[in-house]
Amino acid sequence: MSNSSAKIVAALLLMAASSPALAQDVRYSWFEISYVGQDVDRSGSLTDTVLGQTVDVSGQDGNGIKFRGSVGTWKNLFAFMDYSSSDIDVSALVSNAQGQFPAEDEFDFATVRGGIGLKWSLTPKTDVYGALSYDSTDFDFGSFAGENFDGDDQGVGVTLGIRSLVRTRVELRAHARYSGVGDVDLNTGLFDTDTLFGVGFGFELVKGLSITGDYESGEFSNWNIGFRLDLDE
Repeated sequence: MSNSSAKIVAALLLMAASSPALAQDVRYSWFEISYVGQDVDRSGSLTDTVLGQTVDVSGQDGNGIKFRGSVGTWKNLFAFMDYSSSDIDVSALVSNAQGQFPAEDEFDFATVRGGIGLKWSLTPKTDVYGALSYDSTDFDFGSFAGENFDGDDQGVGVTLGIRSLVRTRVELRAHARYSGVGDVDLNTGLFDTDTLFGVGFGFELVKGLSITGDYESGEFSNWNIGFRLDLDE
């Protein structure tokens, strides 16, 4: 997390906390579909002594689709689900006795989060919330020359955030999120934890339909822009 990203989060938190009351409440029952840009800046190397070759791969960035949803349940509780699937550009170099052979392809990167949250109202138009989630991260590389960089793992996630209606049709939000499967070492296939920081906005185009955008900074940074349907309308 860079200093500039931390300053953005702090500014949004301050703006949200000082916002005046508006005509509608922060909503917790909605469905969203988004275009996502995903960064997976990871490299790895595997050597097969039987085949007598080494395969080096380097993942870069890509794009895909994200589905998110939330349902307000009992009192201040809400349940949520988040699914993202992206095609990531990957370059490879296969080295053996015959020489070195470069190659390029795409691999599938998918994340799933689901859980429950609890919100508290700071003002009629500003909420803070905490959420507990089950996180899953999956890498599906396929194979260039018999190697296997594929991996998947699951872990616990925790999120703390703030949402505020700063104008009649405008929502600003910010969060900090811990994930038990937020990073990976492609050399070993072992997953590690990560802490991510995110900011976002929503702008209501017509009653019940908003355009949304979010950016999240971490080991696997991502951004998305899409549309949100308010299920409370």
